[in-house]
Amino acid sequence: MEQYIKAFLASLESPNAYSISTRMAYASDLRIFLEFLSEKLGRPPKLSDLQVEHVADFLNFEHQAGRRKSTLMRRRATIRRFVDFLREEGDLPDDTMDLDAELIDQTIHDISTSPACSHLSEAQVKHLWSIVEKHNRPRGKRDQAILSLILETGLSVGTLVALNLSDLDLVNGKIHLSQGDAEDVWMPLRESTQFLEKYINEGRPKLHHEPDEPALFVSQLGKRISRQGVWQILKHWGRLIDPDITLSPRVIRHTAALQMTLSGRPINEIQTLLGHSNPLSTQALLRRLETSV
Repeated sequence: MEQYIKAFLASLESPNAYSISTRMAYASDLRIFLEFLSEKLGRPPKLSDLQVEHVADFLNFEHQAGRRKSTLMRRRATIRRFVDFLREEGDLPDDTMDLDAELIDQTIHDISTSPACSHLSEAQVKHLWSIVEKHNRPRGKRDQAILSLILETGLSVGTLVALNLSDLDLVNGKIHLSQGDAEDVWMPLRESTQFLEKYINEGRPKLHHEPDEPALFVSQLGKRISRQGVWQILKHWGRLIDPDITLSPRVIRHTAALQMTLSGRPINEIQTLLGHSNPLSTQALLRRLETSV
C-alpha cells in the first residue's frame, strides 16, 4: 500500500493546492494508520485491507492512546481523502468502503461519550497480573516485561520503544534514560528486573529478530516494536479482565505514578521517569491522582 500513499501525497504537491503543513499532516496520519494495520494484521497491508472495520478499530485505538476528538476526525478525513483518490485513479471500486458508514459514526459517538479511566485500582492491577502470568509463550513474556516496566516506572511509550538492550543493566538493576540535552541518567529498577531478565533470556530469542537488532522490545515481525504495537498489547490485556477495561498507556502511567508517590518515591525521580520537563506538571498530576483514590 505504500506506493499508493506515495502517489497520493505526490498528487497534493500541485501549486497552491495544499499547504506544506496540510501535506505533512496527511503523510503523518497515513503513516500511523499503515503502522496500525501492519501490527494488527502481522504483515504489510494491502488495498483490500481498507475496510470499515479496520478504520473503526484504528479510530478507537487512537482514542485509547489519548488522542483528542479533533485529531481523530482529522485522521478519518485523511483516510477518506486517500480512498477518494484511489477511486479517482481507478484503483478501488466505488463501493469498496464507505467512511460514512454506521460503524464509523458509532465509533466516533462512542469516543465522544465514553468516560475516561484515570488509573487502575489495586484490585484491578492484581487481577491484570494474574491473567498475564498465565501466558508463558514468548510474546506473553515480552508483554509481561513491558507491563511490569511501565507499572513500575511510568515510562512513556515513546521512551519504552526507543530502549535498546544496552540501556538495561540487569546485574545492578538499572535502566538508562536519555534526557535530551541534559545529562543522561541511570534509574534503579526493582520488581520488573525479574520479568525483564526472563523475557531477554527466554522470550526475546524466540521472536525471530535479526541478530544485530539493538531494540530491547521487538515485535512478532522481529523488528523494534512500535508505539501502536504497545497500545495493541495493552488493549488486548484490558479486554481479558472481567469486567473488561480500556487499558491505555496513559492509564498504566497514571497507575505507576500513583503507586510511586504512595510508596514515598522522591518527586524528582517520578518526574524523571514520567519524562516531565516541568516539576509543576508532575505535582499537578500527583495531586489529581491522590484526590481520586
